[in-house]
Amino acid sequence: MRTKKILASILLGLLKLALAAVIAVGVYRIGEYAYHFGHSVYADTAVSDPPGMDVAVVIPEGSSVAQVAALLEAKGLIQDDKVFIVQERLSKYHGQMKAGNYVLNTSERASQMLALLSGQEPALPEKEEEE
Repeated sequence: MRTKKILASILLGLLKLALAAVIAVGVYRIGEYAYHFGHSVYADTAVSDPPGMDVAVVIPEGSSVAQVAALLEAKGLIQDDKVFIVQERLSKYHGQMKAGNYVLNTSERASQMLALLSGQEPALPEKEEEE
């Protein structure tokens, strides 16, 4: 009987130790993810080095920031749509994105794309009217 109590006690101790290890690894992973996410938001890096590649993008009328971010990620202009959403929210361009046709480059940072999509810089060169 005493042996069963000792074995149960040891087994319970090992179970507690295993649970503590799982919790510690989980906390570490969450912290690691949070650090990398925060770093990505504030690092504002481009997908590729200059000269990059030009990509045509059409932003439909009424598009949400999440829809625009998903489109930019699908086109290879940003690495993570969730990071772009936070960058837009924290930027001076929050709520200012406009529908339209744009040519963005993979060497542009998110802040540059936000400026373009907000009309702070020309999106596409205007066609000159013939006289």
